[in-house]
Amino acid sequence: PDFIGREAAAREREAGPRLRRVSFVIDAEDADVMADEPVWARVAEEYGTVAPPHGYGAPRFDASGAETPKHDGRMDGEWRVVGWVTSGGYGHHVGLSLAQGYVPAALAGRTEPGLFEVEILGRRRPALIALEPPFDPEGARMRG
Repeated sequence: PDFIGREAAAREREAGPRLRRVSFVIDAEDADVMADEPVWARVAEEYGTVAPPHGYGAPRFDASGAETPKHDGRMDGEWRVVGWVTSGGYGHHVGLSLAQGYVPAALAGRTEPGLFEVEILGRRRPALIALEPPFDPEGARMRG
């Protein structure tokens, strides 16, 4: 069937998505994500996946209560904003700070430590992409 945007949808289907949703485990002891936090990566490439700020959304504050500026995909040394968090919180059963977010498809399978950070309350925290769920209800991982 014909519809508005059919050609663009066909191009994306052929090329594959530019972004992938991933799960993060974040090294954060005193705060967890809410939503819209920037995901930073130590990469040289510009992926073009983060648009300039649109000005919508609630203001964010750092740990001292000062409002933090909105991010626009800027660089900080060898770090770039490459994605954003959509949701998350503390996983009480697994004892971890967890988040869902979007990153460039080229980075979605990379799990090396030190590649990602998620900014929470104005402070960047180390984050790892979790390819497997942290909870194993059957205990299969323990049994090998």
